[in-house]
Amino acid sequence: MAQSKPAKNWIVHTESGFPWEREALEFVRTQFPSHEPYRAWTNFEFIGDDGSINEVDLLPLRLRDSF
Repeated sequence: MAQSKPAKNWIVHTESGFPWEREALEFVRTQFPSHEPYRAWTNFEFIGDDGSINEVDLLPLRLRDSF
């Protein structure tokens, strides 16, 4: 699958180590609007209140909504 350069509103923190996940994210990226007010962050982690490490594969947001 040929990949084009992601828009500035598609932020990749780390590349996935799994080919099926990279393929799925690429599919979504090609359908995702490349203009404001849309933003997306991929492959990041956060620490929960209970100390657990949680992974987020994709977080798409719009100015007024989150999905």
